[in-house]
Amino acid sequence: MDRLQSMEVFRWVVDLGSFSRAADRLDLSKASVTAHVAALENRLGIKLLNRTTRRLALTDDGGAYLEHVRRVLADIEETETLLTAGRTTPQGVLHVSLPITLGRQFVMPALPRFATQYPGLRVVALLDDRRVDLVEAGVDVALRIGALEDSSLIARRIYETRAVVVASPDYLALHGVPQTPADLAQHECLGLYSANRAGVLDWVFEKGGQRTVVTPGGRLSVSNGEALLETAVAGAGIVTILDLFARRWVTSGALQPVLSDWLPAEVIPISLVYLQNRHLSAKVRVFSDFVAGLFPRRRD
Repeated sequence: MDRLQSMEVFRWVVDLGSFSRAADRLDLSKASVTAHVAALENRLGIKLLNRTTRRLALTDDGGAYLEHVRRVLADIEETETLLTAGRTTPQGVLHVSLPITLGRQFVMPALPRFATQYPGLRVVALLDDRRVDLVEAGVDVALRIGALEDSSLIARRIYETRAVVVASPDYLALHGVPQTPADLAQHECLGLYSANRAGVLDWVFEKGGQRTVVTPGGRLSVSNGEALLETAVAGAGIVTILDLFARRWVTSGALQPVLSDWLPAEVIPISLVYLQNRHLSAKVRVFSDFVAGLFPRRRD
């Protein structure tokens, strides 16, 4: 059997979770799909899938092999695209991973314009605040906030922002304006819940060499930045959020910054990350350039 075809069949079986669905997708018989996977297992001398009447599950060897299969097929697809369409006309499917608030505020409103510029591309946008594994999730490029830890990824820093502490004017008129981080103990501090850390994010303050960490202990915590800001606008309490997200609320007067002289000096990076390859994918390149141009300015 053709080894590359068997690899593609295996990839679709895993992605669709079914031999039957993979057969329909590839216009093959179920028996042919089964034979392709069996041929790979025989050639490799390993078991790739555990099969039951209800579900399929990758073995550990199967998971490792799938990662290599995805890379091989992606390289072939990209090479064919480069040879037939050239680097200026990227084609195919582009899977992107976006943090929810960042994606909703900046990327999603601009995607129709991107689609018009690159009609040969179909974009699948996955909005999730968790940091997905690009290989496991089949993601081509991801937008990430904060420090990056995975050195196996190529990163392109496209923006830098800072934290800001804000509350509605009505809340501050009723409860007073905090002058120091210690004053926050007397306020309703709304927490941003992080699925990555399974808890609310700490608030860090610095002034005159003094560093203070506050864990928001309010009665409400929210896992989405937009929802957290809307709660603050409604007068529920004080929040710490990225300046990039709060800026339009502050500009409109719906939120008012507090404790500005206590905010730490370090910036928070926003980066695009993608897998290392021998060449930069045309579709990843054009998407990265497009997204980088969506932000108000680059702070160097």
